[in-house]
Amino acid sequence: MTVDQNTLRRRGLGLRAHDPARSWGGYTLYTPIGGPGDVHLVDIEGNPVHTWRLPHPPGRHAQLLANGNLFYQGKDTDGPSLFPIWDVYHGGILQEIAPDGRVVREVRHPYHHHDASVLRNGNLLVLGVEPLSAADSARIRGGIPGSEAPGGVIHGDVVYELTWDGELVWRWAAIEHLDPELTPLNPHFAREHWPMANTVNELRDGGVLVGFRSASTAVAVDRADGSVRWRIGPEVLAQQHYPHELADGNVLVFDNGTYRDTTSVPYSRVVEIDPADGRTVWSYEDNPPQNFYSPYMSSAQRLPNGNTFIAEGSFGRLFEVTPGGDVVWEFVVPEFGSFGRGVGLESSRGAQNAVFRAYRYSREQIPWL
Repeated sequence: MTVDQNTLRRRGLGLRAHDPARSWGGYTLYTPIGGPGDVHLVDIEGNPVHTWRLPHPPGRHAQLLANGNLFYQGKDTDGPSLFPIWDVYHGGILQEIAPDGRVVREVRHPYHHHDASVLRNGNLLVLGVEPLSAADSARIRGGIPGSEAPGGVIHGDVVYELTWDGELVWRWAAIEHLDPELTPLNPHFAREHWPMANTVNELRDGGVLVGFRSASTAVAVDRADGSVRWRIGPEVLAQQHYPHELADGNVLVFDNGTYRDTTSVPYSRVVEIDPADGRTVWSYEDNPPQNFYSPYMSSAQRLPNGNTFIAEGSFGRLFEVTPGGDVVWEFVVPEFGSFGRGVGLESSRGAQNAVFRAYRYSREQIPWL
């Protein structure tokens, strides 16, 4: 027998576990990050229900809008190349796509990366970068010495509110509102991008939540003056992804944990945090904890019955846990591919089934199904 040399494929793919009595059910949407632009919807038994085959590779992920259309972040492969890892995580193409694959509307931004979301007013919140001045670059602390982008440039994160016509409505720049002394880069990260945002979404009161991986920090931004209302920092988080607000005002976040200061063993966890005092009110870890670990990407979503749907993104493992931490559903992404441009980076080599995020939806949220 020929042995498959891909470790993840050998362990088994597709539906791995299902407890119908305790799972919330529904449909799961995921986008293989190394794929050509395919977005998959599967039912609770792991059966394919619908696939969008899109012409642009993913610029991270896709999700469903309230009208059932797809919000897709595609990668503009002809866009500017700022530094090596930029070629892996930039996007540039933001689209609303009908179930039949028709592009309803589109906007592009050459410096979009990692994340974007649709505001309640219909506009877009988009993560981007702008080069810092020499004076501001000198203020950036931490990171690997000498690892700036070509020419010694450091690119700073910005958040844009754009209309679907590309009009700039609002702009927030990290360098204008975050103190670099209080937001240093983790010493393991390059200095080419500060503080490396990977999440942006709207708070219930209209504010904006931004998560910065390389600084292990999440902040709430006041839309009126750009000030930071609250921040959760590396005393709680470690290279986190997808912090977002729950209905009660708490924040749910996938805490990757690669360089967590309090342990020598890297492991991931999902934490629910009260932003008022930084207190952890709920968490999920595996037992032993190192059995659950994604060094990058990933997400967590609270479901209506109190369960939590988790994407262990680096390994394409999607699973659902009860409030008590029992796994009641598990699915391993069966599609493998290459990251393409940027493949020379250590985390981008070889065939992978990684996903940046995944989402769970009810039947009612997919009106065309």
